Amino acid sequence: MARPSNAKTGAAVAIAVTTLCALVTVGTEYAGALELRIGTFALVLLPLFFAFVITVAVNLSLSWRRPDAAALIWSCAGQLLQLLTVVFVVRAGVVLGTALPTIVEAGPAILVQSFGKVGTALLAFPAALLLGFGRASIGATFSIGREPSIALVTERYGISGPEGSGVLATYISGTLFGSLFFSALAGVGSAIPLFGSTALAMACGVGSGGMTISCAGSLAHGSHDLPQDEILALATASDVLTYVTTMLLGAFVVLPVLERLYRSPAAVRNRLESGDTLEAKATVVPSRLVAGLAVTVLLLVTLGWRAAPGVFVLLALAFGVRILGNRTGRFVPTVLWAALVGAVLTAPGLPWSATMLRILSAVDLLTLATAVLSCVGLCVTTRQLKILRTLSWRAVVVTLLVFAGSFFTSALLAQAVLSLGGFAG
Repeated sequence: MARPSNAKTGAAVAIAVTTLCALVTVGTEYAGALELRIGTFALVLLPLFFAFVITVAVNLSLSWRRPDAAALIWSCAGQLLQLLTVVFVVRAGVVLGTALPTIVEAGPAILVQSFGKVGTALLAFPAALLLGFGRASIGATFSIGREPSIALVTERYGISGPEGSGVLATYISGTLFGSLFFSALAGVGSAIPLFGSTALAMACGVGSGGMTISCAGSLAHGSHDLPQDEILALATASDVLTYVTTMLLGAFVVLPVLERLYRSPAAVRNRLESGDTLEAKATVVPSRLVAGLAVTVLLLVTLGWRAAPGVFVLLALAFGVRILGNRTGRFVPTVLWAALVGAVLTAPGLPWSATMLRILSAVDLLTLATAVLSCVGLCVTTRQLKILRTLSWRAVVVTLLVFAGSFFTSALLAQAVLSLGGFAG
């Protein structure tokens, strides 16, 4: 007799989570972005940031008043998030497919510099261990911690673990300070004679639209050897390419290396003792059918009926990709398959690309990201918040080291390839 009760409870929780995420997404998208000017710098807070903050606040309130109900919310939102992130990455792969000509035209430098994103860990991982991050250091430093990073951590570790706490710490700190910091990094890079504007423009593409625009805009403002349009085009192409390299390098290179380093004797001495335990899991979760229906309703409500064909195509692809990901296991992550499928569907020159691009472009990527982040906010557990409160200012320090490592490593690689090719720009 427990099964019907559990099924009904799971369905009820899924309805509540879907309703809340839909209301928050629609409301924040309607309100729009907020621009804060600090001197010559502009800090732009997108709707997805406010969606995340609002659902975290609701989550916090519920956790304090009804911890038993909050556990159900965490579990249900986590189920929905697994599907939502795959849908998001497929849609992001569409951007990659359309940008392939620009990436090819930029030559090998833009491809090589994208591997510099592993530089996030060069400075930040040792610092995170010394500052007592524990296993959270793995999630915090393997990338710059944007949406694709959350998707990869969600698939591999679950968002409720210490790795999830780490990637959320980087995400929150990056949202608050990332645009401003990357504007400053562009200025610092321009002042170093080693780097040309072309290499710096490529390094600006970090897998985050706001940070990329801030970095490229600052660079274009002070550049005298490269047109503004070319700087923005190179940064945008690099930004799109970073979506794939974040998942590819993160899954096969950076995360395995950080896992091994974390088990080293030096790392053991610097672990945060309370950071390696897992949150208790709820026993009632929605079925896959209920989760699929909930995500479908959420996307149709937030994206509008005009985007309905694209939504259904993305959902069908996401279900297929998840089945494929389950077959390939840890060798080829689901999110990587999702990016590749999206790129293949819209790569120029293929007979179906124009039709698929028209259908899928109706699904706004930033609105989809807002829906994803509203769901992420409901996955934040009290234990994660305790870890974030414990990390405090240290999370900001590690995040800035992550950003600096990514930017300068990418710029170094790009400049090296450009110099070898006889192009000094």
